[in-house]
Amino acid sequence: MAISRVMRCLSLAGLLAVAGYGNCYAFDPRTMQDGGAQAADAFRFGAQAYKFGDKTAAVDALTYAAHNGHMASKWKLGIMYSEGDGVSKDRARAFDLFNDIAARYGDARPGSVEARYVSNAIVKLSEFLRVGIENKVRPNPQKAQEFLHYAASYFRDPDAQYHLAMSFLGNSDRKSDARQAARWLNKAAMKGHVMAQMQLGDLLLEGKTVPRQPVNGLKWLTIARMLDNGNAVVMDRQEAAFALADEATRKKAVELAEEWVNVINP
Repeated sequence: MAISRVMRCLSLAGLLAVAGYGNCYAFDPRTMQDGGAQAADAFRFGAQAYKFGDKTAAVDALTYAAHNGHMASKWKLGIMYSEGDGVSKDRARAFDLFNDIAARYGDARPGSVEARYVSNAIVKLSEFLRVGIENKVRPNPQKAQEFLHYAASYFRDPDAQYHLAMSFLGNSDRKSDARQAARWLNKAAMKGHVMAQMQLGDLLLEGKTVPRQPVNGLKWLTIARMLDNGNAVVMDRQEAAFALADEATRKKAVELAEEWVNVINP
């Protein structure tokens, strides 16, 4: 790490101490120069630097931690490179970081802290595989779906389940795919995934590829709105469906939605 970067990190540490983060910043960034810093300490420093707004210092610390095998640092760097957040956007580098996580930790215990990072990395990999990366990865929608299926079934990750469902809906108009989509949307919806709840509600209300269920469809749209108050898309979908429903359907759907939300949020 360049001396100027070390000095910036040290200045950041002082500022954070003034702001009340002193206990978190007993870490001395200069220890990264000679490789003496612990990866977990560098990660914590990088995470707080990111939160404080110094993304350059954050990248330095996270890169050090990642090079020393810290999985969460690799994941955070992958997110930053994929979005161009504090660094130049580099989808190829993000792919390599996520791929390394999946390869090394793909059999992490479901429900563990590690599993959350691994599952999300696999979902990100599927996005890259679906559209491809120039001079790096050829588009492979089938492989992308296989990645999603693994994360959705092994890790039981609701975001993976949602994206897997959407891949089934996007591939064709076959009823078998729609049924698969509805099954995975229901799994994610039951875990509180708002977008899955909205999509499941739409699917059940339309009744084009799965049997129409007006009450359940409106119920899931209402639950989505109750859980994510303020999302304009969810609000518009729910209001439009509510306006078209008859009074009996509205009453029953709201009753079921309130009952469901009260169970998960007593």
